[in-house]
Amino acid sequence: MKKIYLAICLLAGMATYSQEETKTTAEKSTTEKATTVSVFYSGPELSQIGVSVEFGEIQNNTNKKYFSANVANLAYGTMDYETSGFDFTGKGFVAEIGSKTYYCKENKGIYTSNFLSYGNIRFDETLSIGKFKGTYSYFSFFSPEVGYKLKTGNLSIDPFAGIMWKLEIKGRGDIDNKNVEEWTPRVGVRIGYQF
Repeated sequence: MKKIYLAICLLAGMATYSQEETKTTAEKSTTEKATTVSVFYSGPELSQIGVSVEFGEIQNNTNKKYFSANVANLAYGTMDYETSGFDFTGKGFVAEIGSKTYYCKENKGIYTSNFLSYGNIRFDETLSIGKFKGTYSYFSFFSPEVGYKLKTGNLSIDPFAGIMWKLEIKGRGDIDNKNVEEWTPRVGVRIGYQF
């Protein structure tokens, strides 16, 4: 009787191991990495031109109704600053990380996203009345966006619109944050290639 019980336990264990191995193999064959590298522009108030990297996994045989991707953006940023009847242009960088949720099973179609952002814009201009110099910096954790990604093969065009609420760091030099809006609308487009 002990031998029969031991044989049944061994067979059950082998069957479970076999099923787990088959399931793992099946999962590997249905998962595809999707990485898109894009150049992008957004504006108008805080203009950015830069590179965006989006990465996620497409799972073909699931019941998921959406696709999630992580995104990292690095951009050259410019901003206009008006004070005392003068208009100055600052230059710097913006770095963002966030996520996108596409409302279909892969990375195309309508999506929403949000980003954590940091920007640092420097001003350094010489006027007839003197020098204007300073730094404007901000953090943002609320930067929602909505867009629609069109794909043709591996190429994609991704128009988007959103708004950013900035937590401003105290301006340095001649920069006074009272002259800058905390809410910044943005519209733009990404043109990319999926690997």
